[in-house]
Amino acid sequence: MKFDQIPAVLGVATAAVVSVVAMPAKQAAAATFQLASGVTSVFLDLPTLESVGLQLTGANNTVSPVSSDFLVGFPITPATTFTFTTDGGFAPVGGTIEHTGSVTFNNALTVGNFSIGFDPVRAVGAASGFFVRDTITTGAALFDVAVPSSLSFDGVNLALVADLLVSSELAGVLGNPGLAGAEIGAASINGTAVPEPATMLGALAAGGFLAARRRLAKKG
Repeated sequence: MKFDQIPAVLGVATAAVVSVVAMPAKQAAAATFQLASGVTSVFLDLPTLESVGLQLTGANNTVSPVSSDFLVGFPITPATTFTFTTDGGFAPVGGTIEHTGSVTFNNALTVGNFSIGFDPVRAVGAASGFFVRDTITTGAALFDVAVPSSLSFDGVNLALVADLLVSSELAGVLGNPGLAGAEIGAASINGTAVPEPATMLGALAAGGFLAARRRLAKKG
């Protein structure tokens, strides 16, 4: 992929929300799942970033985005520990979403290997409490993640889209505190999830209990 075909700044993953998000009619049975793999696709408003002094000049270890609506993709790595529940809807439980891939600004600052975490203090206004942190250079939260505009999960495949907001930390670095909370782009998380071990053990135990009941009923 040529650099001029991937004009994006960074990748976020899981735009999850603090409160339960109602699931579409087709959803998995209530359980706890862990995100196992996937890609976070990102679109960003590059003219706005350039207007505050951030010019994208390089990208490494990125992949193709999920669709042409986005500009670049960042692989979700096995280090991801993000878990969520479908009990009464979609709600995060804990953990982080880890990525590989980096971008460089102004031929000088490289950020990447982004990690999505959660801090309830950040759940202000449109922000969900989840944030995107650079783990290569700054260690800072660069973007807040808004409440998802769309979300679906069929028991295996998770897909959600959410806006990206300028974090207060990034706004401060740019010398423009008023930029905090401004919509700067969007992210689409498309991945596969597996039941957590506790959930799987519970299902197996339930299956064994039902089988035992059937055997007793036959003996009776």
